Amino acid sequence: MPRAKTTYKEKRQKAYEKILPIGEQLDAILKAFDMVLQEGGDLPYELIDVIEKWQAIKFKYPKQLQRGKNE
Repeated sequence: MPRAKTTYKEKRQKAYEKILPIGEQLDAILKAFDMVLQEGGDLPYELIDVIEKWQAIKFKYPKQLQRGKNE
């Protein structure tokens, strides 16, 4: 049985998962929206709620510095 040809969508999905995990994408997006909010910009209430929950999680579980990383 011949192998199905890999589509560009499948190739992109694999690359995104490997190179740019969804968690990192969301973190960058939320940081950008948080900056907008901190500078006095308006955001929808639902997004503000998401940002507040994201900040609470980051506060509860702070990033720990590892030797040679993030220093």
